[in-house]
Amino acid sequence: MPYPEFDNGGLRVLFFSRGRGRGHAIPDIEIIRHLRQLDSTAQVRLVSYATGAETFQAHRIPCIDLGFPERNTINETIIAAAKLTGWLNPDLVVAHEEFMALPAAKIFDKATIFITDWFSENEKYAMPSLRLADTIVFLDEPGIYPEPESARAKTTYIGPVIREFDHSVADRPRLRRELNIPSDAFTITVLPGSWTERAFPIADLILKAFDLLPKQPKHLIWAAGTDEDLLKDLTAARGNITVTGYDPAIDRLMAAGDAAITKGTRKTLFELQSLGIPSVSLPNPSLQIDRLRATHFPGNIALDAGMSPELLVRCLLDSVVRPATPVTRRSGARDCANMILNWKAGSHDDSPTPGNL
Repeated sequence: MPYPEFDNGGLRVLFFSRGRGRGHAIPDIEIIRHLRQLDSTAQVRLVSYATGAETFQAHRIPCIDLGFPERNTINETIIAAAKLTGWLNPDLVVAHEEFMALPAAKIFDKATIFITDWFSENEKYAMPSLRLADTIVFLDEPGIYPEPESARAKTTYIGPVIREFDHSVADRPRLRRELNIPSDAFTITVLPGSWTERAFPIADLILKAFDLLPKQPKHLIWAAGTDEDLLKDLTAARGNITVTGYDPAIDRLMAAGDAAITKGTRKTLFELQSLGIPSVSLPNPSLQIDRLRATHFPGNIALDAGMSPELLVRCLLDSVVRPATPVTRRSGARDCANMILNWKAGSHDDSPTPGNL
């Protein structure tokens, strides 16, 4: 692998970032940025795969790419994580929802910090592995998800990690000029995240709703990711639809819109809330955890049944008449970085809280 071993410097952290989608890599970039600001001697070796590794590469951040597909198997993940842990001999293993990094770390008796923003009492595979985490850092508020028994007495809630954006709603006129969107167009941004049309199709619904939308002029921005070619083919004859692939400056597309449509991914909803963009989330049947969280965002209308173009139009029009005040939060990235660094001082023996950092 092209990533070097640790040297004899500061704290040595082996950091596993789950590779399914971009929802782990993006907050991990913020956490590691703060970690290096707080302690320039700390050494971090990032590990990911699939879309996660691609995201680190797009942001020019070195990463050990395991070469796995997004839906990797338990056995191959444990073996790869154990080999890396034994080879690099870190002081600490951090796993952002890469559950099988925990047993791999404990084979070598390494201290572990697990990062997550969801729990599920009914989950029989991932939740029991939390017994192997010395500390659990929860990137959300308490009370949204019931704590499983395996997480009790060692979970610290520090709130969401929200990346720093370069654009805001105040930049909307300029952003629309850059995107060739009329300044007075009622603009909807579609943010499906990593869930493709094949996994959860929404294009037919949204395009029909867009046609019914009683606004003129109007424009649709679709952050299509890997579906870019598909969406461009579907909308080729439409001059009022802009389709983009993956754009690291996603805030540019968010802030350009009057409202957004998502597949309910909670990290996207946090970012929209931070910018003050109202939204409607569609009920992805594969995302029960996201569907639960989507109901707790004041600026979001969470659909759960009976989707139709007419209903979607009504919800979009309703969303934009609500006050869209940006929700200012202290990002949990710095607190999370502090907890990682405080392990060096022995704080893993007690469950630290952000107030004590």
